Amino acid sequence: MTDRWTRFTIGLVFTAAAAYLLYRLRFVLVTVALAVMLAYAVSPLVELVTRVRLAGRALSRLAGVSAVFVLLTLLGAAVVKLSAGAVGNEVQRLAAHMPVYREELGRMLDDLLAVVDQNFSADFRQTVQDAFSRAGALLVDALAGFVGVTAKWLIHVVELILIPLLAFYFLVDLPGFKQELMQFIPTSLRPKVTIAARHLDRIFAGYVRGQIILMVVAVAAVWGGLIVMHMPFPLVLALVAGIARAIPVVGPFLGTIPIVGLALLQSTSLGVEVLVFLLVLQVIESKAILPAVMGRQLDLRAATIILALLVGNVLFGLAGAFLAAPVAAAVKAILTLADHGFSEQV
Repeated sequence: MTDRWTRFTIGLVFTAAAAYLLYRLRFVLVTVALAVMLAYAVSPLVELVTRVRLAGRALSRLAGVSAVFVLLTLLGAAVVKLSAGAVGNEVQRLAAHMPVYREELGRMLDDLLAVVDQNFSADFRQTVQDAFSRAGALLVDALAGFVGVTAKWLIHVVELILIPLLAFYFLVDLPGFKQELMQFIPTSLRPKVTIAARHLDRIFAGYVRGQIILMVVAVAAVWGGLIVMHMPFPLVLALVAGIARAIPVVGPFLGTIPIVGLALLQSTSLGVEVLVFLLVLQVIESKAILPAVMGRQLDLRAATIILALLVGNVLFGLAGAFLAAPVAAAVKAILTLADHGFSEQV
């Protein structure tokens, strides 16, 4: 009995120490993870470019990776140059309209409270007022948290700069890097590690590329739909919807709130139209686009993903929320492989 409690205590101490170490190294770990994600996103282009033959000779991996990064940099600069003006104009117009929207929102809330005062008891009125107060406090806390996380990441600007640099070296040294890592693994465990690495590679590659496709599709679809419905600021709102898609399960819902809220401030009918459009788009995405581009790579229930998002957000902020789902899927995949003796058939 004493030995079991001793082992339990030692295990608990080591677990707590490991958790503390992970927390202290959270910015480093997230930086490396984001660099790996970027490398996964770019690797198909690298493999394609390195197959090109010039004067009968294939490009070296260094030349191929360099060419891809230069191409992506130029493409990104061109996209920013072409879209910066339109996005900037919409942001300026939105900022100019904010006092009007704030006044309109206050009027709507006053009208709602007036209806409650006329038709419900004093206890219910107090409950509604308390709910509005709590909602306002939660919104302020959420904004403060977002600003705080953003400030922390701006302080760690060196780590942000390292993300593309690490991704570059990961891609250049990938073949040798894999072999070098295997030297640190005991010979008896290498077959199991190789099988696990293949499964994790499919999970992360499918997740990253799938998320990129979903974000691009969301921006294009929402932008086009809002233009058709004569919604103001369609490009900015489409970018909000696209970026929100990076967070699984809850991202589409979070991206819908500001769009529908702004539409309701224009008119009730426009708000309903936008809400129906976004709901239909979400159904099409979840039933058709998502399985096609990502398959069953995550293989997690929605409740599990949400729990992983909460933990990831608390420990690592917004980047942790983005990485939480594939990490949880990777842990599940390793445990499943262990249960089946690391069989290739799993």
